[in-house]
Amino acid sequence: MRKYIFCYLVAFATLFIGSCQNKGASYNGSSAYNEIADSLQKAEKLPGIFIGILDNGKRTYYSAGFADPDKKMVFDSATLFEIGSISKTFTAYILESVLKEKNISDSNSIISYLPDSVRSNTLLEKISFYNLLNHSSGLPRLPENMDLTSNPMSPYDGYYADHLFSYLKTCTPRPDGKSNFSNLGAGLAGVLAQRIAGKPYESLLAQYIFQPFSIKQHPDSTIAATTNKAQGYFTTINNQSPYWFADVLAPAGGLKCSADEILSYLEKMAAPENGSSQQIIEHLLTPTITVTPEIKVCRAWHTMEKKDSPVIYWHNGGTYGFSTFAGFLKEKKKAVVIVVNQFNKNKVSDKLGFSILEKITN
Repeated sequence: MRKYIFCYLVAFATLFIGSCQNKGASYNGSSAYNEIADSLQKAEKLPGIFIGILDNGKRTYYSAGFADPDKKMVFDSATLFEIGSISKTFTAYILESVLKEKNISDSNSIISYLPDSVRSNTLLEKISFYNLLNHSSGLPRLPENMDLTSNPMSPYDGYYADHLFSYLKTCTPRPDGKSNFSNLGAGLAGVLAQRIAGKPYESLLAQYIFQPFSIKQHPDSTIAATTNKAQGYFTTINNQSPYWFADVLAPAGGLKCSADEILSYLEKMAAPENGSSQQIIEHLLTPTITVTPEIKVCRAWHTMEKKDSPVIYWHNGGTYGFSTFAGFLKEKKKAVVIVVNQFNKNKVSDKLGFSILEKITN
């Protein structure tokens, strides 16, 4: 959910997609993946790293280090972790589903769907639902009335709908035609889905994501009692990070899932099971803004397009304890999820994710 998560985009124009730090490793067998995970974990001094691969319907998992070093607990496919901004893709699917059911175009302005007190800010008239999903709304990364000092390790906790609407009454969006990462915009997309559907975000998740995508729901209220969950770290294994608990901005990055659940989600994104879902997914995956010749922004999702290679659809995520990557190939049951239980290690998780996707494609 942090600003660095989107700043990488231009850097990926020259991303080396090939073997990772273990130069001699082959991708033809399970031992090679284990070697790569082990090599990266040791070279980067990571608490742990976990790889989930879906290849033609078959799922395999590889890990190194620990999901919780203090308990000597290793990752498995059911271990929970914070997915960070990958949550935005869930929110985009929910919002487009709600709009479709209500016969509302995502090119419509959002202003009519905001509280009456917020509509007085006519600057919001130019923001559409579409602008929220591809980060072109001109809204800042975070609302300026967030207190980032009182609970610095859990910055989204304690920020509620009344704070959000208070900010929107006076904010000045500054769109420039580009895609500028905004957790505020993604969170607002979830809020609008709730207001239009007349249901809380948790209910919308259950209806549109968890049930149809075969994912178990993990409410924040149950996380503390969950034993099979990874421990995140801010910098080193001596610097544990608490799980983030967000309220109104949870749609921007508040979800917790397992690798197996993310692969279930990616499998059905790649190969939708019905026509209605296929229409929504096609809409979500249509490029809207070109960042570089190789990278485009869709609705929440991004693309990586390399010459003579299938398009990779992807998103990553980050919290103060986790760096994550999720990617898939359209119309193929090929997908990858990467989890590193340390902050600001997307350079590792993203590069590894792209590398594996290219290898299993070839």
